This record gives sequence, C-alpha cells and structure tokens, in this order.
Amino acid sequence: MESVMTNPIGMMSTTFNGPEVKGGSIIAMRSREGITLSLSDDFMIPGAPAPHWQVVDAAGNAYLLQRLQVVNDRVNRTITVPAYVRQVSSVRIYCAFAEVVLGEVTFSSPVM
Repeated sequence: MESVMTNPIGMMSTTFNGPEVKGGSIIAMRSREGITLSLSDDFMIPGAPAPHWQVVDAAGNAYLLQRLQVVNDRVNRTITVPAYVRQVSSVRIYCAFAEVVLGEVTFSSPVM
C-alpha cells in the first residue's frame, strides 16, 4: 500500500548543532504510518561509532531508535517514528557506544 502524506509540506527543523554534527536538518512529515523523519542532503554522517537516531518528546522523554549507518555503508536517512512516540520536539544523533549526543535539532512546535 502506498503511503499518502497528510501533510505534504512537512515541518523543517533547525540546523544540527553539536560536538560532532554541525549542519544539515530534518524534515518531518505525517502519513498514515505516523511521523516520518528525513535527513537533508547536506547532512554529513559523523565518524563516531554507532550513531543512532534519537527523538525527544515535549515531556523530555528520549527514545533511542534505529542505527544511522548500517551494513555495507547503507544509511537510514529516513525513518518512521514508532507509534508509541506520540510527538517529536527534537531529534538527536546519539552515539550508543559512548552514550553521548553528537548533534541535535529542534522544531518550532512538536510534530504530532
């Protein structure tokens, strides 16, 4: 079944800022499947081991999601946020190995 976007324009984040990730942004879209997050073309993959997607809701709860770079240098540039995450206020690139935030972006209002 083809995904139909209910918000075709999407919501653009601020620019990534952090110790390892500077530059690039996220576009958040709503679909039947939920919230979809996509990295901008100018986003550079950090050299840290085990970078992951991490989202934070308006209450400050952080959810560690998929690994950013996977087997054979494949990159998860787009992910669908699990249904149990009801909103996204910010997105982080998080190093699961060192347990540190490499860079973070925010949205002007939570993506619901």
